[in-house]
Amino acid sequence: MRLAFAKGRVGYWIAIFAAALTFTTHAVQGARSMNENPKTSVKSAAQSRSIDPLMTAAYRDGLYVGKLVAQRGEQRLAPVGRWATQADRDAFQAGYEQANPEIAQAHSGS
Repeated sequence: MRLAFAKGRVGYWIAIFAAALTFTTHAVQGARSMNENPKTSVKSAAQSRSIDPLMTAAYRDGLYVGKLVAQRGEQRLAPVGRWATQADRDAFQAGYEQANPEIAQAHSGS
């Protein structure tokens, strides 16, 4: 009985050691990724590429919303607040005005 208890205790300590080793490995990898140079991150690499503003999601969304507004016969300002950055807001506005020429004329006339 004591032998079974001793084997169980050894197995317990092996499991504790493996869990501690796994946690330490993940903590070190997380710390390395936080200290990573922004030039090598995926997000900054995607942002550094030159992107045609007329092919962005904001522009396509502006085309879609502008088309819906034109079909309804409404004349209202573009809801640019849907987009967080100024570049996205400008792209949305361009798509919106292209899809709805009446609004574009009213916007440029004022």
